Order: sequence, then structure tokens, then C-alpha cells
Amino acid sequence: MSKIFVTKFDGRKEEFQKQKIINTCIRAGATEEISKKIADEIEKIAYDGITTKEIYERIKKLLEKYEKRLSSIYGLRESISTLDPLIFEVYVKRILENYNYVCEYNKIINGACVEHQVDIVARSEKNELILVECKRHENPHRFCGLDVCLQVQARLEDLKDGFQKGFNNYNFTSAWIVTNTKFSEHAKIYSSAKKIKLTGWRYPENESLEQLIERKKLYPVSILKTKKQTIQKMFNSGIILLKELEKEKLKEIGIKESIINSLLKQKEEIIKE
Repeated sequence: MSKIFVTKFDGRKEEFQKQKIINTCIRAGATEEISKKIADEIEKIAYDGITTKEIYERIKKLLEKYEKRLSSIYGLRESISTLDPLIFEVYVKRILENYNYVCEYNKIINGACVEHQVDIVARSEKNELILVECKRHENPHRFCGLDVCLQVQARLEDLKDGFQKGFNNYNFTSAWIVTNTKFSEHAKIYSSAKKIKLTGWRYPENESLEQLIERKKLYPVSILKTKKQTIQKMFNSGIILLKELEKEKLKEIGIKESIINSLLKQKEEIIKE
């Protein structure tokens, strides 16, 4: 039997690996039995040149067939990529606050040379003051590269110099980049050398963005299956996290009762253990 190759988002070819599908389904919360069934079904229809996008869509449909909530969780990466960049910053702030960081949002701070717009200023329980840069990419399959790390390091150094010269009151101890994509290898190497913390998709191990989200059920409301206008209404009223959905809040912002019931039902299914 000839080998089957999958066409990735960037055009590269990779040999079809059934185990990858099993692992993907397990990460979405499926049992090993269901994961193997899905992998079997996809293996049957796989052809040479099949795209990762087509595989993604088929996995999503099959997860929905076995358990609807799994399909939503599997689509987490996609739902984050649809967030407006400013909403993504607020979303990251909410995530950090759920991990006991005290945060200030969207601050203009004077450096030694120029003023800087800082997405989030986060203070840890150890009293570390961290400059947080949020990088949301519309294409969730692109890499967050070295250029972002260089910019953040330069900003951190100027703000530190500004503090030393009395131009600001923020004695930053470090920088932290949070993105919805993967990091390039150069970004990882440079950040490791400069002690910049990185949080992205599947990085670092055990502390990646999706793990921070899943550990405390911090799903964005964009994970819900509903109209874009409804999602935007929730964002405009400050409802960012799925766990913040409440019937009275939704009534106040003018969402119809039938839609409210659907949203609350989805919430219950998605966040259940």
C-alpha cells in the first residue's frame, strides 16, 4: 500500500499518521475508544494530498457526532483566532486574573527615550511586575517570530531605564509574550536567553495557552455556536469568558430568551467535567 501524504497549511507535505488524530481527539477530551474510532473513519477516507484543513473539519464533525461539547473544545484555537486584537488583550487579562495576577490594562508609560503602550501590567503573588505583550494572529497556524521578541525586549529595556531616571513608577522585573499561535525556534532561543516568558499554543509544556484555559474552564464566549452579532453584543457588554454567562446579564443586553436558553445550554455542556 502506497504512503499517503497530508498537505499542511504552509504547503509542506507530511506523512499521514493515524496516531496524531488519536492524540488530537484525546486532547479535546475524547476517550481513547472514541479517538480510535474517529481515526479509523478518517483513515478510510484519507487520500494522498488531503489537507490538514479537511482533516480538521472531519474531526470536528465526528467529535460532534459522539459528543457535542468535544467539538466546541476542539475548535478552541479557531474561536480564539476570531477575537478582535483588543478583545484578545482583555481575554488574556481575564486569564491572568484567574491565576491570581493583579492586572492593569492598556497603559501608556514613559520610557527613557519614548512612551510605550503596554497591553497589560501584571503583578504576581511574588510581587514581580511583568510587562505583558498580547499577540493575536488571525491565522492560528502562523508562527509568532523573533521580531516580536526583539520589540518586547527593547520596550522592556527602555521602560527599565525610564524607571531608573524617574520617568515612570513601574519597576518591571520581566516581560511575557502571550499569543494564540506557536513560537518560532528563534523566538524560543532568544527569549530563553533574555528571560522573556512565552505562552502560546502547545508551548511551553504543561503551561501552554490552551492548558491554562482548559485547567480553569476559561473558554471565550466565541466558542459558542451562535450568530456573530450575538457574540459581539456579549463582548461589548464586557462578557468575555463562558463562565461569565448569566441569564439576567444576557436579558439586560437585549438577547432573545430562546437564544439565551441555547447559549446557557451550550455553556453547561462545554464546562461540565
